[in-house]
Amino acid sequence: MKTSYPCENLIPVPVLNSNGSQNFESNLSHMVSNNSVSRTPLSDISNYIDVDVDIDVDEEESQYNLDATDYWNLGDSTYACEFCGALFWYEERLEKDKRLTRPRYSICCMQGKVELPLLKDPPSTLNNLLHNKDSRSNPFLKKIRSYNMMFSFTSMGGHIDSTINQGGGPYVFKLHGQNCHMIGSLLPTQGSRPRFSQLYIYDTENEVLNRISAISSSRSSDEFDSTIINELKSMLDDCNCLAKLFRMARDRFVVEDYQDLKLRLLRKRGTDGRRYNFPTSSEVAALIVGDIEKNTVERDIVVETQTGLLQRIHELHPSYLPMQYPLLVPYGEDGYRDDIQIRGSDFFSSKKRRRVKMREYFAFRIQDRAGEAATILSSKRLFQQFVVDAYTMIESQRLSYIRSHQKNLRVEIYKGLSEAFLRGETSASSLGKRTILPSSFTGGARYPIQNYQDAMAICKWAGYPDLLITFTCNPKWPEMTKFTTDRGLKPEDRPDLMCRIFKIKLNQLIRDLKKKQFFGKVKAVVYTIEFQKRGLPHAHILLFLNAEDKYPTGDDINKIISAEIPNKHKHPVLYKAVQNFMIHGPCGISHKTLLV
Repeated sequence: MKTSYPCENLIPVPVLNSNGSQNFESNLSHMVSNNSVSRTPLSDISNYIDVDVDIDVDEEESQYNLDATDYWNLGDSTYACEFCGALFWYEERLEKDKRLTRPRYSICCMQGKVELPLLKDPPSTLNNLLHNKDSRSNPFLKKIRSYNMMFSFTSMGGHIDSTINQGGGPYVFKLHGQNCHMIGSLLPTQGSRPRFSQLYIYDTENEVLNRISAISSSRSSDEFDSTIINELKSMLDDCNCLAKLFRMARDRFVVEDYQDLKLRLLRKRGTDGRRYNFPTSSEVAALIVGDIEKNTVERDIVVETQTGLLQRIHELHPSYLPMQYPLLVPYGEDGYRDDIQIRGSDFFSSKKRRRVKMREYFAFRIQDRAGEAATILSSKRLFQQFVVDAYTMIESQRLSYIRSHQKNLRVEIYKGLSEAFLRGETSASSLGKRTILPSSFTGGARYPIQNYQDAMAICKWAGYPDLLITFTCNPKWPEMTKFTTDRGLKPEDRPDLMCRIFKIKLNQLIRDLKKKQFFGKVKAVVYTIEFQKRGLPHAHILLFLNAEDKYPTGDDINKIISAEIPNKHKHPVLYKAVQNFMIHGPCGISHKTLLV
C-alpha cells in the first residue's frame, strides 16, 4: 500500500456547516472588524496551486481560473539563533521581530535563558552506523530500537502498539498506558533469563546470544548482526560510565560470591548541569557491600543483588535517559536534572524562577545545530521513541505538580458533594480523595470543555460558522524532502520537523484567508489541530464571515467548491493532484499493493 497524503498546494475545500459547528476544540481565535469589503476574486486562489504548466479552462465546464504560479517554498533553515545556534526558518521567528538579519527565536533556548552543553560526536563505531558510513547501516537503522533495547539498563513500561505498522505506510511508534522505566536486581532469580542491566553481569561468556534472546525468545539470532552487537558491546565498555560500573559489579562477583552487594545510583551531582562534564563511574554510582546508610538521598536508586523485584526510576533522576538510551547517550552523560539553572540566575537571584523546566530541556535538545552532534536526531525510529518518552516525562512532571498543588489551583469547588451529585455519583462508596486536573492540562477533560466554551462565546458574538476548511500536512513538501534527504533521513524520521513546517504553512493560510479574503471578510477564525494515525498533523478551520459575505444557498456554495473529478485530458495537472491527494481507496493488510 502506498500512503498518500493531502497537501497544502491544493485549493482549500470549504463545506457549508448548515447545522452549526460541533467541533469547537481550539483555544485560538482571530477576530477582525465588522467592516464589509468586497471579496478577492476567486481566481486569485490559484496563486496557491502548485502546478508546472498552464491549464486550459473551458468556461462552460469549469468556474475556476486555474492559472499556474510558483509554489511557496520556505527554502532551507538557514537562520541561526544568536544564543544557541539552532537552525530555523525565518517564519519561525518571534512575531514582533521584523528584522531580516539575526531574527530572534524562543522555542530553542528561550532567547538565551536555557544553556546546556552541546552533544559530543559519538564513538566512530556508532557514528558510522548512524550516518550511513558503514555497509551495515541500513539493517542496523531498521532495527535500531531492538539494538538499543539489547544494551538498555532499564525496561520501558506501557504497551507498544505494533499493529499500526502492519500496513505499508511509514513507521510510527505508538505507546499505550502509563510509561515508566524499571530496573531489576543485579542478578536474575533462579531459572530466569538475564535481562537489561543483568546482561552486563551474568553469563558474559555468552553475552551476544543472551542479548539476542532477551529481546524476544521467538526471534531468530539471524535477525541481528552479531558483529554489530560485539562492536557495540566493546564501544560501551570503553566509553560508557554506566556500563563500566556494571562491569565492576561483575568483577566483584567473580572475585568473591557476594550475597549483599548493592549498587547505588546517585541522584545528586557536584557539577554544573550547564557545562559538559565527562562522567565518571564514581560520580554516578557506588558499589556497596552490606547495609545502606539510612540517610540515602531521596530518588537514589539502590539495586539489590538478587531480589526478583522491579523498582521504578524517577523521571528527575539524571540517569533516567542514559540508562534507557545507551545508543543515544553513548558516554552515559546525565539527562534532565532539576538543578539546572537558567542563565544569569543563582541562589541569590531575584528572579521568580531559577531552574530550567523539563519541556525547555527537551526543546533545546531536539534542535539542529551546526556545531553539535546529531546522534539523537539521526536515530530514525529510535528518535520517535525518544520523543514519545520525553513527552511522557513532561506530562508526568506536570501531573506531579498538579497533585501537590491542589490548594493553589482552587479546586475545593470540584470536590464537594454537590458536584458528585450532579455527576450522578449518589453512592458514598465511590467517593474519595480526588485529584482535579485544571483546564490548563492538555490531557484532562476540562481542557476541551474550556476551549468549547470559548468557541461558543465566539459563536454568540459572530453567529454560526460559515465555512469548514481542512488543511493537511504533506510529507512530500519540498522543504521537508530536501531537509531530510540531505541528512540521509525520511520525513517520518523527523516528526518534529513536519510539525514545524506544517505550523508555518498553517499560519500563512490563516493570514491569507483573513487578509486576502478569498471567501469574503473574515469576522473570526477558530481552528483545532489533530494528528492522524500515521502521525501527520491536520487542521480543521472554521471561518465566521460577515453577514454581507455569507453563502446562504446551495447555489452559492457551488460557486466556491467542486466535488467532481476534473477532466483527465483537459486538466491533467489538476486531475493528477485530485487523484493523488483527494481520493481514498481501500487500505490495510489485505490491500498492500493498492496505490491510493
